[in-house]
Amino acid sequence: MAGIVNSPALGINFKQNKLEHTAGFGKYYPEVDRQKTISTRGFAEHMIAHGSKYQLEDIQAILRMFSTCLPELLAMGIGVKFDGLGIFMPYAEAKKGITKAEMADVNPRDVVKAIHIRFIPDSTKLDDLSGPAFADRCSLELRNVVVVDTVKDPQTNKLVERLRTLVPIDTFLSDNYSGVSGNGGTTPGGSGPGSNGGVTPGEAGNGDDEGE
Repeated sequence: MAGIVNSPALGINFKQNKLEHTAGFGKYYPEVDRQKTISTRGFAEHMIAHGSKYQLEDIQAILRMFSTCLPELLAMGIGVKFDGLGIFMPYAEAKKGITKAEMADVNPRDVVKAIHIRFIPDSTKLDDLSGPAFADRCSLELRNVVVVDTVKDPQTNKLVERLRTLVPIDTFLSDNYSGVSGNGGTTPGGSGPGSNGGVTPGEAGNGDDEGE
């Protein structure tokens, strides 16, 4: 199927914490080996692979309606819950706070900086899509070490990733390993079957979650 990762496992890479003023400095932390995002068609093909009785065109049409109707409801302040998946809901990012006296004449555009869409995974006992329970449902597979080339941002004085290269763990741990080599590159994407490592700008911290 187009856009579907061949391996059923969730790849895990290790990335070194380069933030000097943290307790975890120098240690390696896990992060998800993210794969290429699939299109609406790719997702529809994946659904058909599960034995759907509907045609590809029908599923794609429903998914297109989903992408139209969901933002429409969220724009009215209506959250949408999908059983077993989670809740999509809007929330406001404030531009500034106001006093009680200012409230009578305020323009909402003056206090609202942005409206964001938040997804809250289903955390019921039967359908826990977040946290340790979801990790237990995943087949985890150790894959690479993320070797990061960093540069210090002169404006923020923080280390920023310039280039990341994915080195297989066995290669990284071997006595012959002396530097960067592997399937890294300048094309964003994961390192699973059929994909290459890539550049991911951002602060050069730990893995997906910052370690202590």
